[in-house]
Amino acid sequence: MSQLEALVTPSVMKWARERAHLSLDDAAARIKRPVSDIENWENGIVRPSIAQARKASEVYKRPLAVFYLPEPPTDFETLRDFRSLADTTLSEYSPELALVVRQARYRQEWTREFIVSEGAEKLSFVGSASLRDSPATVADKIMKVLQITSKEQQECLTREEALRLWVQKTEEAGVFLFRQGHVDLSEARGFVLSDDYAPFVFINSEDAKAAQMFTLLHELAHLWINVDGLSNLEPFTSNTKRDVQEMEVFCNKVAAHALLNPSSFDDAWSRLDRSMPLEDRIEAISLKFKVSEEAIARRLLEKGIISQAKYLELRSLYQVRWKDIKDHAYAKMKAAESGPSYYVRKAFNNGYSFTQTVISAYDAGNVSGVEASGLLDVKVNHIGRLAVEVGLPVFGKAGVS
Repeated sequence: MSQLEALVTPSVMKWARERAHLSLDDAAARIKRPVSDIENWENGIVRPSIAQARKASEVYKRPLAVFYLPEPPTDFETLRDFRSLADTTLSEYSPELALVVRQARYRQEWTREFIVSEGAEKLSFVGSASLRDSPATVADKIMKVLQITSKEQQECLTREEALRLWVQKTEEAGVFLFRQGHVDLSEARGFVLSDDYAPFVFINSEDAKAAQMFTLLHELAHLWINVDGLSNLEPFTSNTKRDVQEMEVFCNKVAAHALLNPSSFDDAWSRLDRSMPLEDRIEAISLKFKVSEEAIARRLLEKGIISQAKYLELRSLYQVRWKDIKDHAYAKMKAAESGPSYYVRKAFNNGYSFTQTVISAYDAGNVSGVEASGLLDVKVNHIGRLAVEVGLPVFGKAGVS
């Protein structure tokens, strides 16, 4: 049985290889094809198979769907940088982060065009706040739109359940959320691409669940003031610009207010036995509110209960502890050869709302199988199984074969 050809654009294939700074020989070695194949793809003499095109997309660090564009795109604009970087040379994106940003922009452009054609209305909350508002006011606005309360958050049994609650409410409000774990946390914990119709938020899934929740609220604060941004939530350095500090402090305060209701926090903290070690008290409050110990430490710093030096000491401790926990969990999962299924991971990474949007468009004949495959980063014959995972009825084109 012959392999299906990928209907790629030759000039885009060449552009992607050159943008990856790979010679023909280097590309051939990494894709594991003869140099003549790479040349023929770029000259339009032959087309790669879909599997070969997918391998090329991995090597070139580009979404597969880019290869189907009619011409090479203007390379993506970097996001406004709100990161605190100890090493200024890190301001250039790693290939992993660059790929995630490109992918997000491509998905956002497609989503916006599609949902507008389907009659979507503007999201009134995008840009509905400003830095002139108090962080508490913005936090209250976010919680009102998302229809979530502090009580609901505290009633969750675990931090993971609380994160799921926030993610679900965020997507129901019209924000497209996706998570991946290929980017170093020090480089980016999250970013937002603001838009009146199809705002996209990225959360680094390498982070702890509670930390992901804080990042989500931080990025939503950016969205409410309508400012695209890339954040790593690291402590400020002498290199950090004043406007960056102002913006990030504001968004941190919004997130903290939403996740840690001030009056509830003050009441809970005052009830703790002061003879308890500080770390034990922080842990008790973090479990009550389903947030990270670091978020509690940050609140204590803001209230003047602990010093900056103590906060940094605790932050370092919590980060080391999280790394140990993550490494142990990964080793345990690998030894047991267990973990979420391929389809669960894809739906998780792509975001349920985005996945449902693409599959519905595909099933209705509004997008081709090749384009849907590229948008979702799955093979065409896997779309039906993915539809089941996100709760869509199996029928039409997306039916399981």
